[in-house]
Amino acid sequence: MRKFLLPLLAAPLAFAQSDPSVLLHQTFETSTGGWMALGQGNGIKPAPSGALEFDYELAPKHLAAMAMPAPAGLAQAALFRFAVKTDHSTAMAMLLNEKKPGGGNYAAWFWAPAGEWQTVELRPADFRVTDGEGDPVDADGKLDLDAVEAVAILDLTQFFGTLKAETPIPVRIDEASGNHKVLMKDFEMLSGPAGQGSALDRGFLEWVSPGGMELKLSPAGNPLGVRALEAAYDHRDGQLDLLLRREGGVRPASLPKPTRIVFDIASERETTLVLALETKKPGGGAGPRYTMQIYPPGGREVFHVDLKLADFDGPGKFDADQWRTTAILDVTNADGANRLWISDVHTAP
Repeated sequence: MRKFLLPLLAAPLAFAQSDPSVLLHQTFETSTGGWMALGQGNGIKPAPSGALEFDYELAPKHLAAMAMPAPAGLAQAALFRFAVKTDHSTAMAMLLNEKKPGGGNYAAWFWAPAGEWQTVELRPADFRVTDGEGDPVDADGKLDLDAVEAVAILDLTQFFGTLKAETPIPVRIDEASGNHKVLMKDFEMLSGPAGQGSALDRGFLEWVSPGGMELKLSPAGNPLGVRALEAAYDHRDGQLDLLLRREGGVRPASLPKPTRIVFDIASERETTLVLALETKKPGGGAGPRYTMQIYPPGGREVFHVDLKLADFDGPGKFDADQWRTTAILDVTNADGANRLWISDVHTAP
C-alpha cells in the first residue's frame, strides 16, 4: 500500500458514554462525527438511515478514504466495532496511522458483500503493518495505540489495479471504476472485552479476493458443518482465481512457533489449488513464496488439510516470523463454475 498521508490537525474527538467500557459510540444521526473525505473522496455526510455516507471515485492512481483524527481514549481500545454496507462486493480496510517520523501505518482487511450490512469487530492484534513501496518503516516494529494520530476506512480495489500491472502471473483482478458509495453506522471503540476467536467466529471474513469471486460467510449448514468462508466463481483455464489473507501478527512469547497449517475444505468440482505463503523481504515488501498443491476431490466431500510448513517448496527454510500473506489459488486446467467452503485456516505447533 502506498504511503498514505492524513493531515488531520483537528483536536481529538471525545464522546461521553454511560458504559465505562464504551470509549466511543458514533451514531451519525446529526453529524459526521469528525469523519472527513480524503484524496479522491467526493464527500461525506449523514444519511437518512442514521448512517454515515461516503462517496468516492475508483480510478487508476486515485486514492480515496474516509478518515478522522484519533479519538480520545484510543490508547485504551481493545475492540473496534462498526457496520458497513457497500454498493459493490469489495475488499475493505481499516487503517491506523501512527505519528511520523518513527511510526508506521497498520491495516486490517475485511470483506464487504454488495448491498448487505456487514458488522466488523477488529482487535488491535488484527492490524498488520503496511510495508509496500513508499510506506514508512515503524521504528519499534509494533502497533502503538497511544501513537495513533488518525483512523481511516478505504476500499482496497483502488490498489488492485496496481497489483495487476505488477504481478507476472495471470491472477484475475477486477478493474472496478466509477463512483461508489459506502455506508457506515454505529462506530464504536471499547476497552473490553476484546473480540473472541477468529474473524469467522466474530462474524466477518478477513479473506479477500481481487476479482472474480463472490465471498460470503456461510453458516454451519454447509458441507463442512461449521461456520466457513464460501467462495463462488467461474474458473477459466489459464486464469488464476485468488483468495488472500494478511499475516504477520505479533506472536506472544509464551506461544510456540507454528509448524503446521490446518483447515478443512470442500469443493463442488474436483479442483487443483495452490497454497502460497509469502514472506517479507528485508526492509519490507513482498519476499520469497513457499508453495504446495492440494487436490480437493469435488462432490462437496470434506477434505482435511494438515501440512507441515517445512514441507512447502521455496528458497530455503520457511520462517513463520517473516510470514506476510497466505494465498489460495485455483489453478485447475479446466473451465467451469465452482464453489468452495473453507473452515478457519489456522496454525498449530
